[in-house]
This record gives sequence, C-alpha cells and structure tokens, in this order.
Amino acid sequence: MDDMRTDTDRATRRALIRDIAVAIFSVEPAAVEAATDFEKDLDVDSLLAVEFVVELESVLGVPLHVDQIPALMAGLDGAYDTVAETAGW
Repeated sequence: MDDMRTDTDRATRRALIRDIAVAIFSVEPAAVEAATDFEKDLDVDSLLAVEFVVELESVLGVPLHVDQIPALMAGLDGAYDTVAETAGW
C-alpha cells in the first residue's frame, strides 16, 4: 500500500511541477513533458529559470538554491528529482 501511495504522491507532485513550468514558461503541458532541457527545448532564459525556482519554492514549500538551476532545467524529471531530493520525498 505504501508503494501505491508513493507512486500517487510522485505523480501528483510531478504534475504540479509540470503545471508550474507550463504557467511560467507559457507553453503547453505536452511541451514540458517532452522537453529534456527547458532552456534549449523551450527557449527558457535565465530570468524565467529564476522565476520557475521562486514559484517552485513558493508552491511546494521547498527551499531551493540558484546552484540547483541547471538540474531544475534538465526537463520535468530533472526538476522533479532535484526538488524531491531537496525535500526528502
């Protein structure tokens, strides 16, 4: 049962991160899902990257650092993994 809850939590949190990226980067959810590098694939500049980090912190309550921006820009899985590691999920 814990594995099922963990999968549900992961899916819910991943979707939330995707939705934040969609809003900040002004792209469709499918584009965020397909991107392996937000900067290259979605044309995200450094200002948008910082805005993404700030919004992640605000919505998820996870303190992030600018040093984590490259990992957070490594697509949706990279962003999720970075936030999850920092948050201890």
